[in-house]
Amino acid sequence: MIRLFSQLCKCFKQISFENEINIFDEHMKTLSIDALICPFCGAKHAFSLFASYKRHLVTYDNNEVHNNVIAISRYICSSCGHTHAILPSVIVPYMSFSFKFTVSVIHDYLIRKFNSVEAMCEHYGIAISTFYRILNKFKEHKQLWLGLLEDKLISNLNFIHHIINSTFIEIETFIINFFDRNGLSFFQETS
Repeated sequence: MIRLFSQLCKCFKQISFENEINIFDEHMKTLSIDALICPFCGAKHAFSLFASYKRHLVTYDNNEVHNNVIAISRYICSSCGHTHAILPSVIVPYMSFSFKFTVSVIHDYLIRKFNSVEAMCEHYGIAISTFYRILNKFKEHKQLWLGLLEDKLISNLNFIHHIINSTFIEIETFIINFFDRNGLSFFQETS
């Protein structure tokens, strides 16, 4: 898997996570495969389109859940023969939920927007067990990012507010830095 961030696209200056499908489409339209480096062997300029597959991406826009079907491109490295899916930053690997969707769920839970977890899960169209899996991953990754002491000093709500109030570039920089430091994306389940 190759994480595709806007720094490779040169197309994002003032953009927000408001419509993640537009961000996904823009990432894929402006993809320069010559800028990609094989994460397995380190080869440059070695990719060619191999295949694609469809997957669901559940997004959250204007207080509504949207179930989208998107095409994920896979590229093959001519140097080592490994194939890699190209995943823009709005996609959380191994989850069908977008980054903004997961942040919105956590935020609404922390501010107690709904009368119960059951009502919130019904609004978002997710199982209660799925919500708790997302919440636990959020807490785990927050602690991984901040460290044990700072995690105790910064509330979950303050941390999620910081993400929500950030610009697209700030959010993506956070996602990149988390990925670089930990080898996985924020909210990512391990396969």
